[in-house]
Parts: sequence; structure tokens; C-alpha cells
Amino acid sequence: MAINKEIMDKLVAQKEKITHLIIQNKSFMAISSEIVFSDVPVSRPTTRGGVYFSDTTAYKAKILVTDFSISQLLSQAMLGPNTEFAKIQLVPESNSVQIIANLTNYVQKSSGIELNLTIMDTLSK
Repeated sequence: MAINKEIMDKLVAQKEKITHLIIQNKSFMAISSEIVFSDVPVSRPTTRGGVYFSDTTAYKAKILVTDFSISQLLSQAMLGPNTEFAKIQLVPESNSVQIIANLTNYVQKSSGIELNLTIMDTLSK
């Protein structure tokens, strides 16, 4: 897996929105979204728990979904209850690139479910 930094920097700069995400072949509409490049709470690049590699910075996405049926899939998508992350596909407005992300956590609110994801891969279309 490799992130195309040029594509991701362009998406961040243009404040490109994610229109929907796909988990286990099920599509969910994104009501709001944000893509950022930010720090990760590690002091140096490291392998976390022997399971995945974490650098000191990463591209991240925050997405709000109002379809509460997504909650049935979230526990299967996160590391913790599982030994591997499920790959979640993010579809941007421009539909110019396929983005693969891992779910790091989520918060259920009355307005919907807010997903926090780390972007792991980009594939040009």
C-alpha cells in the first residue's frame, strides 16, 4: 500500500469532500467530511502492537454518516475486537481516486455516527 502524497495534498488543499464510503460492499452516504494531514501521537515511526506501522504524521478523514445501520459493521472494521483492520473505501466528490482507510474510532451522536479514519492507500482511477 502506498499513498500518493501529490493526490492527497491536492485533496486537502481543495477541501475535497467524501461523498460516500464503502464497508464490506455496503455503501453509506457521507453527510459531512474533512480530510487533513496531521500528527499521530507517536514520537518516532513505529510498529504498533506488531500489527501495523505508524509514522509521526498521517492523512486522516473525519466523516459523519446518518445511516445508523452502519453501526453493525463498525466493530468488524476496527482493530481491537479483530486482528486486522477492514479496508474502508472512501469516494471523493471528484471520483478521481480510490482512497483506502482504516477506522481508528467512532462516536455515536444524535446527529449520526462520526467516523475517524487513517488513510492508508490511494489508487488512481
